[in-house]
Amino acid sequence: MRRAAPAAAVAAFLAACATAPAPVPVDSADAAPYVARWEERRAEAYGPRRLKALYRGEAAPKVGAIVRGYLSVWWDGSTLFWRASAPLAGDLRAGRMSLLPGGGNVSPFPGRLAPADAIGALLGVLDLPAAGRPVERAGGVVTIRLDGGGRAAQFGTDGRVVALLFPGRTRVALEPAQPLPLRIDASGPGGSALLALESWAEWPAGEAIPGGGA
Repeated sequence: MRRAAPAAAVAAFLAACATAPAPVPVDSADAAPYVARWEERRAEAYGPRRLKALYRGEAAPKVGAIVRGYLSVWWDGSTLFWRASAPLAGDLRAGRMSLLPGGGNVSPFPGRLAPADAIGALLGVLDLPAAGRPVERAGGVVTIRLDGGGRAAQFGTDGRVVALLFPGRTRVALEPAQPLPLRIDASGPGGSALLALESWAEWPAGEAIPGGGA
């Protein structure tokens, strides 16, 4: 498998968000590059590609002890299967999440992220269009409001997606990379979870998930 580059800290970005001035609307011309980058990243993530990856993880639920372990995921373009060496979410060690109705909804994250939201957190981009959506700027952070339910994407000064916002006060900070983020730092009412990408590879068609599907 291909080795991931070392993860860089996201503390500086989080501090900038905490002290950022009030957001102001961005006109369509200035927003266009961010919309284009989002749609490019979205097309890459949700295109016909099969990936498998290994993360080093740590979960800290609001109630209970901190849990550390490894998370393996397999993504086929519509469904994401996962297995954990330790129960990162409740007492679960495996599950699947799908973009399709009725395709499973067991997330490895503490809290109540919807399946499509949890998939988006792992891929670093949501399968939601940015065209025509409100765009705001606060200091060096640009935010695209992806829907009316609280989902949004935040871009850093380099123009890459560095955070995703979800309903229920859940936020996922990212260290962006291709094809998967190097670091995923989720926090919300249910607790927090930190995932660092160890390795990834293409998942060949016909290669079974070890131990069978989740």
